[in-house]
Amino acid sequence: MTSPRDDKKRRLRIVLAVTLAATLAACDNGGSSDDDSDTPARPLVAGFNAVPNMGTITFLREEERWTALEYGEGTEFRDVGADQYDLNFDTVLPGDETTTCNGTDGDGVKDEDECTRLTSTSINVIADHEYIVALLGSYQNLRVQVYDKGVHEFDTTTTDGDPDDEETEVQFFHWSDALPELDVYLERPGTNLSPVQSRATLTGGQEWHGIVPKGDYVITLAPIANPSAPVYTSETFALQEQTRVAFAIMSGAGDGTSIIRVERFRDQAGRLLDRRVQTQLRLANVVRDGGSLDVYANEDFTAPVIAGLAQGAVSQYVTIPAGSLTDLELDASPAGNPGVLLAREEIDLARGERSTFILFGSVGRVDGIRVADPFRRIATHAQLRMINTAGAGLDFFVVRSGSNINTLQPTVNLGSTVATGLLQVDPDTYDIVLTRGGTDDVVFGPKTVPLAGGGIYTIVATGRSDLTSADAVLLDDFAR
Repeated sequence: MTSPRDDKKRRLRIVLAVTLAATLAACDNGGSSDDDSDTPARPLVAGFNAVPNMGTITFLREEERWTALEYGEGTEFRDVGADQYDLNFDTVLPGDETTTCNGTDGDGVKDEDECTRLTSTSINVIADHEYIVALLGSYQNLRVQVYDKGVHEFDTTTTDGDPDDEETEVQFFHWSDALPELDVYLERPGTNLSPVQSRATLTGGQEWHGIVPKGDYVITLAPIANPSAPVYTSETFALQEQTRVAFAIMSGAGDGTSIIRVERFRDQAGRLLDRRVQTQLRLANVVRDGGSLDVYANEDFTAPVIAGLAQGAVSQYVTIPAGSLTDLELDASPAGNPGVLLAREEIDLARGERSTFILFGSVGRVDGIRVADPFRRIATHAQLRMINTAGAGLDFFVVRSGSNINTLQPTVNLGSTVATGLLQVDPDTYDIVLTRGGTDDVVFGPKTVPLAGGGIYTIVATGRSDLTSADAVLLDDFAR
């Protein structure tokens, strides 16, 4: 039997133990996290498409569709339960009967509503960790790479005896087999770089992460130990405190003029252009009966920027000075005769892009239209662009050879001076037919052409406003 004094001592020991446990817990909360709970954070997972020669790729956790990703895009980071998951990358390939990827039923037989599974990987995810699952390589040479790191927690309080964090977490990923091994520099604008300042040396598939103070920065990518010969120097950008910013280093792949593409994701987004990036323009001459043309820029008639451009031809790209990208004036004259002005056009160009300016119409009235040239080649599909420079609307039929267009909807209907973007089509042999908009009246074709995987093709329709007849000038890979 215990005495009242023993009971009192026992109750006192319990109170002291509870008080000590609460004190220790409070001390433990003074670390890098402001979470008052000891409960581990759920794992974070994201997917990324870094395959330069493929179209849209869909990321799925098990058979749950997350996002359809273009080249250089990633999913948002999602928290998931700690577990083992199959992570899948699907796409629509020629012959697939569906146009979207929404998972499979797992029976091993491709149904009409199922696209193609490119590859999969299985990972175990644990609490307080984050994972990036990147698809790398190229079509028919794909690989999945998983990046696993602990979640960095910022100190967001000022009441725990030390100031809150004024830092940023950064990650760099080298996701190109086409680019060489590179030194990565992340320094303040105007820094005179030395090799010792390299944050990391990365080759295809490698990653570096670290913590840096907030503020303005410039990224420089250079050959090993040679920062004085950079291959890429970014524009200045800002890093905010207590944010997480990742940078994907990839091949430019023909989408623009730069050989290197740097994309931001996580708490920032958007492409970081090389500060020295060029802007390029070419000219196409589809003027009816206009002969060869000279084209001058900004009223400088000492020498044409494009000389002797034959009818139906496309020039090489020329570099446009950075100061001339807005309100660039182009004057077209008969070749060798600058005294005769056929057309004066004013256009705006986007920095770092390639564009085509198409001169069309007739000698009495020459007009122009600018189209962007995002010519990243897709190994699995042909890419086709259609442009209407005729004086009235047209239906464009680009159909498998031998098809009866009377039983089909037009591929596109385009009003005058309207262009499509690049449309992906299955490689095959096609007939090109043009009809008056909304009618069965054929004004051009059929013209039979092959469209190959990886090819880029442009159809420019020309014709008078009455559309008694029309023509189609075939550019880009049609001319090869």
